[in-house]
This record gives sequence, structure tokens and C-alpha cells, in this order.
Amino acid sequence: MPIVQVSLLAGRTEEQKKAMAEEITETVNKHSGAPKEVITVTFSDIERDSWAAGGILYSEKN
Repeated sequence: MPIVQVSLLAGRTEEQKKAMAEEITETVNKHSGAPKEVITVTFSDIERDSWAAGGILYSEKN
């Protein structure tokens, strides 16, 4: 039962997440042989003030 966890900055649409979930599921199925029905994809939407890179919050970037 593969589980794929995707962390993204908040702001993706439901349609974008659906497309990602479908493609991720296809890829995991293709390379692992796991049935699509048991592949789980979760999304964590993280606000820009809760994610930093290089010591700088994304809320402080343009």
C-alpha cells in the first residue's frame, strides 16, 4: 500500500491536485506494480508564512 505525501505551498486548485494525484498514481502503479486502488496520495497545503528556504519565509519573498 504505497503512500505518497506531497507538500505544497497553499494555492493549488482542486483540479491541479486531481491531475497530480492521477499522474502520481499512474507512475507509482507503473514502477511498483501496486494496484491503483491501494495507492494513496495526500496533499499538505502549507501557508507561505509556515515555509522557509534559505532562512527566509516564503511570505517575505515576492
